[in-house]
Amino acid sequence: MNVWVTRDEPPDGPLGAALRRRGLSPILEPVITRRLHTDCADELSRLGPDDWLVLTSAYAINAVALEPARVPRVAVIGDESRRAAETRSLRVELVSTRHDVADLFEQLRRRVPRGAVCYPRSSRAAPPPPWPGVAVDSPVMYETLPRSFDVSVLNRVDVITVVSPSAVDAIHQRCPLNHIPQPFAAIGPATSAALRVCGVHPSLMAVAPSFDSLADAIAAFRQTGS
Repeated sequence: MNVWVTRDEPPDGPLGAALRRRGLSPILEPVITRRLHTDCADELSRLGPDDWLVLTSAYAINAVALEPARVPRVAVIGDESRRAAETRSLRVELVSTRHDVADLFEQLRRRVPRGAVCYPRSSRAAPPPPWPGVAVDSPVMYETLPRSFDVSVLNRVDVITVVSPSAVDAIHQRCPLNHIPQPFAAIGPATSAALRVCGVHPSLMAVAPSFDSLADAIAAFRQTGS
């Protein structure tokens, strides 16, 4: 079974590797690109050890200024992001089990009564609302842009993976999603919601917000056809 990997990753990237481990064939054709604006070193330098750094993408985890990022507590989404952050020796103290920025901030609101929170974000992400006693800074760290891709990839794949709302939008700009016959596999609720906005119900969704879980869902679909 050929699976379209729409995220921007190298040939040995994590989603492609997870698919190969399950006997699936990844077809790499990314639909978005990212442009770094800042590593947020200045913003992070103002955080103390009791403050929080919120990182909601693998790109942000790898692009953030490393030394000041090791000072505050860190909040991430999912175990894969936790592992990526810990590989960089970041102090992860909160992991949201849903692929949902809103859920992560809801947990922070319940947990953090005072101090500072820094959320380096994509240009597409909305700044979170503040809450009493907490200074929330949400600088735009990088720009997420659609990129040109080979539409003929649709002739070579059986399943389409989408791991962010921006990927859904990028495909929809080139090919209306309700005209695409292949099933979509979404990594979490936010991406599934983006598919529904475009008129498509996700055929597959990962049980947990991870590439392994997404690959498991596709492997099960290959076996059962549903």
